[in-house]
Amino acid sequence: MVDHEVRLERMLKDDKKRKKQLTLPLVGAIVLTFFYIWTTNVFLLYAMIFFGQFPALYKSWHRKKLLLSFNEDKRYQQLVRSEFLLGLTSPLLVLILITSVELEWISLFMFVIVAFIGIMVLLILSFPIDRKLKEIDPLHVTGVELGHVQLQRKKRKSEA
Repeated sequence: MVDHEVRLERMLKDDKKRKKQLTLPLVGAIVLTFFYIWTTNVFLLYAMIFFGQFPALYKSWHRKKLLLSFNEDKRYQQLVRSEFLLGLTSPLLVLILITSVELEWISLFMFVIVAFIGIMVLLILSFPIDRKLKEIDPLHVTGVELGHVQLQRKKRKSEA
């Protein structure tokens, strides 16, 4: 078992490292956006939407690895893996929707609506999992706690 403060610091450090690693994909997405505006090719838009999911998936995979190192309890580890699988369904949902649009099963407008609702549902479902993790392990650092600490540190930096 790792202390709560140690976990928090390790998660903050890991989060900062992942943000630095994700700057290159962000620059790539911006370049592709300008290229899409220039060519207006819908397949490029689909690719941008689909591959835009992978940086978040990469970040959640590293979060999973870090959380698994904090606690050996089987229920805790199972919930951490479930949370990761929930994040994995987002690119799969988008891929299914893109295929549905191309096969003309749904319209592009319906694609946008279903993708938005689906991704929001997946994000909302992660909160109860985080709460259950906190119940199993009182030292667990929730995403909300991590966000609050990051905000406080940014405020302190800007005031200094």
